[in-house]
Amino acid sequence: MLKEKSFLLSLLIFLSVLGWAIANTGGQVATKVYVDPAISAANPGETFTVDVKIANVEDLWDYEFRLSWEPALLDVTRVTEGSFLNAEDTYGTFFVKKEDFPSVGNLYVVCTLMGEPRTATASGSGTLARVEFLVKEEGNSSLHLYETLLEDYDRNKMPHTTEDGYFQTFPPSQILVEPPSIIDPSLVPGTTFNVSISVVEAAEVYSWSLNMKWEPTLLNVTEGEEGHFLNQEGAYNTIFNFQIDQEEGNLYANCSLVDPDIWASGNGTLIIITFLAEAEGISALDLFDTLLVNYQGEEVLHVARSGYFENARPRIRDVAVVSVVVSPEEVRAGDSVSVSIVAKNEGEIAEGFDIDIYYNASFLGRIGVSNLSPDTEKTVTFSWSTKGLSEGKYAIEAVASQLLGETNTANNRYVYEYLVVMPPEQSVPFMLIITIFVVVILVVFAGFVLLKKRV
Repeated sequence: MLKEKSFLLSLLIFLSVLGWAIANTGGQVATKVYVDPAISAANPGETFTVDVKIANVEDLWDYEFRLSWEPALLDVTRVTEGSFLNAEDTYGTFFVKKEDFPSVGNLYVVCTLMGEPRTATASGSGTLARVEFLVKEEGNSSLHLYETLLEDYDRNKMPHTTEDGYFQTFPPSQILVEPPSIIDPSLVPGTTFNVSISVVEAAEVYSWSLNMKWEPTLLNVTEGEEGHFLNQEGAYNTIFNFQIDQEEGNLYANCSLVDPDIWASGNGTLIIITFLAEAEGISALDLFDTLLVNYQGEEVLHVARSGYFENARPRIRDVAVVSVVVSPEEVRAGDSVSVSIVAKNEGEIAEGFDIDIYYNASFLGRIGVSNLSPDTEKTVTFSWSTKGLSEGKYAIEAVASQLLGETNTANNRYVYEYLVVMPPEQSVPFMLIITIFVVVILVVFAGFVLLKKRV
């Protein structure tokens, strides 16, 4: 066993260094179709959504994919088209979704642009589709992407990679930057500051590795010090590796325990990084390719949360939902209503954000707003069927996602009161109409006969 774990340790370190070398060789970035977020968590009875996204594609005309899950744990409740291929409804698309085999948890989605021009093809990165799940029971399930297909206008297949998602009913471990947001104009060029990269709710970690990227014209890293999570305040021996590429604004770090019979769990600091500010501006502190490994060599599932740095004059980040209008205000159950939401950027820089919509606290859907200029409004409208709603009053609530560094969140929420839903209109059955008609004819005829006898 000791030999096996020593070999594991050596292999982990070798692969980590090899990963750093490969990551810095440059080259073309491959097209990727993936599930976002990579890990989702919710409790039984709750819903959660994942996006099937695409990255680094050129001239996409159509796509298709299949997604599978554990049907005993999850049900799909809603599938909607993303905004990538239709360029936020600029172009017409044909979008089809179908649960081929609901009993085994299988979703098939296909979407294509319609008609001309050829220039309508989509390039870059974005969301292909959004899938909402209902959690039925506790457990874990992969969200497996397979039989993916990407084609250009001439139906040439595009090479790409895929990345699955994962669901679990308990919150996943996290690797995060602390503090998550540093906004401090006093950090002028020439001053230094520290950030910690920490782990939360980790279980039986034997080794970790991570990468971070930042804006190299704004910041440089001067030092990286191992945190006390793995070595438990110096009680255990570890091997710590730290590498910096200042020109590109990248760092790589990894750490592993030496003793094969111990591991670390819980919360703690992985690494403390010292930055030197060299200019004024804004930079993400972007964590990527993070890895936690247990003593058996298995990956510990987790999510990575990046940080944000700004030392320029504070620029206000503030988005708002300024109105929600539902028309008509009174409907019969089963009728459709039009919901119009007006969002506004009340800050000083262009923003992209999501708006979550609820009816009486139940989640209805999510709408994305991208690249909204300062002091600009955007109206998004969608049709909502009230089929299945009970008679009563329904408050429609729209909530804009909080931006990193946004302090005024009171205007992120707007509530429309109320949509009145009445019972569905009861139509008179056709046979009842016929029966009434026949009875009326018979009564009239009988009256006519009786009148004739009297005469």
